[in-house]
Amino acid sequence: MMGESLKPESLKFAFLAVILSCSAHAQLTNRQPAWYLPVSEDCRLFVQEFGGGQETIVVVHGGWGAEHSYLLDAFKGVDLRYRLVFYDQRGSLLSPCPTSSISVDKHVEDLERLRKALGLERLNIVAHSMGTFLAMSYLQQHLERVKGLVLLGAVAPKTPTTDEEKAFAKEREQAARQFLDRPEIAAEQEREIPKDKGPRSPKEETNFWRIKFAGVNIYHVERWREVEGGRAFYNADAGNAAAKTMPTPFDFTPALKAHQCPIWVMDGDHDFLDMGAVKFQRETAAIATVHFSILQDAGHSAWIDAPEQFQDLLLRAIDNTIKCR
Repeated sequence: MMGESLKPESLKFAFLAVILSCSAHAQLTNRQPAWYLPVSEDCRLFVQEFGGGQETIVVVHGGWGAEHSYLLDAFKGVDLRYRLVFYDQRGSLLSPCPTSSISVDKHVEDLERLRKALGLERLNIVAHSMGTFLAMSYLQQHLERVKGLVLLGAVAPKTPTTDEEKAFAKEREQAARQFLDRPEIAAEQEREIPKDKGPRSPKEETNFWRIKFAGVNIYHVERWREVEGGRAFYNADAGNAAAKTMPTPFDFTPALKAHQCPIWVMDGDHDFLDMGAVKFQRETAAIATVHFSILQDAGHSAWIDAPEQFQDLLLRAIDNTIKCR
C-alpha cells in the first residue's frame, strides 16, 4: 500500500494503529464554533478551529479513514501563538462521504478548497503519518500554494525502486518489526491482565487491545492509558478507497526540492513508519531545505513519549518554516 509496504501481521496491526489513534480530552484555547465545508453535492468536511494569531496552521491528520481529534494533545501550546485549523478528511468520522468519491486526488482537491475557504494565499501545513503523504501530494500539485511544511511521523517520500533502495528498505522494515514485536508489550498486557485470572471482561479485553495498540504508537508502552481511541473512530471503507488510489511508484523528492521554504521533519527514533526518519534522510540528503528533529525514546505518537521536548521542537519547526516569504 505504501510501495515497499510492511506485510507481517504485527505490521498490519501497526498500520491499523496509525488510522485508529485519537484523543478525546485535549483542551486547546479559544475554540471556535465548528463549521462545514461543502466539497460535493453529497460530501462536506467538518472543520474545527482553535487559538489565534496572524498566521494560520492547517493540520492534516493521519489515516486514511481516520479523523483529527487524536492530534489535539500534540498541539497544546501551539494554539497560544497560532490559529489552528483541524478538519476531518472526506469519509472520516465527522465528514461522511460516499466511498465512490474518495481518492488521494480528491483529498488534495479538498485541501485546496479549504485554502480558498480560509482566504489564504498559501498554506502553512503540519501533517502527521499518512497525512504527510497527502501534504506532499498537495505540494506536488500546488507548489506555489505551500509556505510552511512540517511533517510528523512522516511517510518516506519515495518508493524504493533500485535493488539498493529495496535492500535498505527491507533492512529498516526488520528494525521496525523488532520494535513492534518487543517483549515489553506482552509484559505490560500480562501485568495489567494476568492470564491466570480467567476469562477477560469486556473492559479488560479492550484494555488488552489498547496496550497492543499503544505498543505500536509509542515507545513507553506503560503510558498506554494516554493513547485514546477505538475502532469507531476509523472508517475502513474510506481508508481502503484512498489507499487504492495511491500512485505506485511515487516520488515526492522533486517537489520537496522545488519548494523554496524550509521543510521540517519530526520523527521518533522508534517510529515504526521510518525509525528515526532514516529513509527520509537518505532520500533527501541532497535537499538543503529539509531539516530533521529526531526525538529519542519516542514512537509514532511522539508527543506522548516526550511531551515537553515535542512541544518545544514543534513550535521551533513551525516558527522556522513560516518565516519564508
